[in-house]
Amino acid sequence: MPWRTDFDPYRVWVSEIMLQQTQVPRVASTFYPRFLELFPTVESLAKATWEEVYPAWKGLGFYGRGRRMIECAKVVVEEYNSIFPQDPKALKALPGIGNYTAHAVLAFAYDWTIPAIDTNIEQLLKYLFPGKDLIPFAQELVKEYGSGREWNGAMMDLMSAVRRGDNFTGKMGEIITDNDVESMKPKRKKPVKKTKKVTKGKRKFLLDVGIGCIYDGQKYLIQQRKAGASHALKWEFPGGKREKGEDLRGCVKREILEELGVEVSVRPHFHEEIIEYERIDMRLRFHRCRIQKGEPKSAEGQTILWVAPEDLPNVNFIDTSLPAVEKLLKMKG
Repeated sequence: MPWRTDFDPYRVWVSEIMLQQTQVPRVASTFYPRFLELFPTVESLAKATWEEVYPAWKGLGFYGRGRRMIECAKVVVEEYNSIFPQDPKALKALPGIGNYTAHAVLAFAYDWTIPAIDTNIEQLLKYLFPGKDLIPFAQELVKEYGSGREWNGAMMDLMSAVRRGDNFTGKMGEIITDNDVESMKPKRKKPVKKTKKVTKGKRKFLLDVGIGCIYDGQKYLIQQRKAGASHALKWEFPGGKREKGEDLRGCVKREILEELGVEVSVRPHFHEEIIEYERIDMRLRFHRCRIQKGEPKSAEGQTILWVAPEDLPNVNFIDTSLPAVEKLLKMKG
């Protein structure tokens, strides 16, 4: 793993953020090297926009992490002279850095004798040393060993071996038996069809939004959000919420007629994205459209613009439009 041989704090931090919710092989082989090729230093990341970072982050999901990395990089550059602070409180005050990530940066980058306890190491220590007060006990272990970098790395490797189902021999085999490995190995659960229990007031609703990417054969029509609105002055494709009794293609036709005063033909959707909120899931469906009648004019006074496909990456789109833009760039005709 490349971050095990390069202890630059910036690179350690990048790896730790990417490894949240993402498998190690995918990060090591693709995302980590691709990201660092484009943003090799914290200064280069601090100067970037999300639209510039998105292509390097695409596929990792959890896009809020990527956006918070830009915010964090800016703070490190502006307030800490481009050097990640060697102080747990200061690190945890940075955008997107929690207790574990702060400890991981201190241990792997600066070799502090401090434990970075993730869920895997927590499971291992609790299994091998039941009843121990975990954090103080781990702190004693890493201090006795003398290197936070080596101790935490060894613990991660050990738990990886357990999760793979490796058999241990010698002294380690006496400590971690085959039965222990079997007990700690992830159990594959058979899929069970669950009946969702809905409690009054807690039901999660699905909100459908139809979006029209109007294309005249050479350019796409986009509109700018007004000052004072959420995501003010960013650009988007026209569309809106589906009304009762509508399908999403009908929704797109109605919304575009109301917003721009034109009638359009609507093709089947080419991209779908679901955004999860606490009480609702919002499903966005993007459709390519052609104007059949009329000239577009914003009913709400929004700025509208026709943009050639090759210029779309230079537009400051709202984040939810970026995956659809990526797909449009690959389309022909």
